Amino acid sequence: MSKINKNSVKSQPTKKKERLEEKFAYRSVILSAIFGGLFLTISILLNGEIITLFLGDNPFLLALDITIKVLVILIFNILIMISLGNYKELTGKPVDFKIIGLLFFFSLIQAFRDSLVFSFTLVGLLTIVLYLYLVQES
Repeated sequence: MSKINKNSVKSQPTKKKERLEEKFAYRSVILSAIFGGLFLTISILLNGEIITLFLGDNPFLLALDITIKVLVILIFNILIMISLGNYKELTGKPVDFKIIGLLFFFSLIQAFRDSLVFSFTLVGLLTIVLYLYLVQES
């Protein structure tokens, strides 16, 4: 019979693996938040009309401008939602409905200057929230 307990030998590699996974999860939280902030900055610049992508009355360029603005807002929302979700998972708490509502409202505020951008953003945000609600584990 060996003097080394097999359970303690097996638990050390799993502890290292858990620490590595936790470190990766914290890195994911930070990177998602940084990229979310980057997309927030881009969204403020585009939707605040500080930077204009296309000039003129070409309907194709106008549609492309609206699409880019909406996608930037939706990507911001997804990245911040991922960051918050990963952080809450690491702390062992669920994401509150208040936080989701606040993020939803904050994403809509970015699009208030243009009614088309606002309406498409609203539809996109509702789709994202509905999708996340339906795919979550009960």
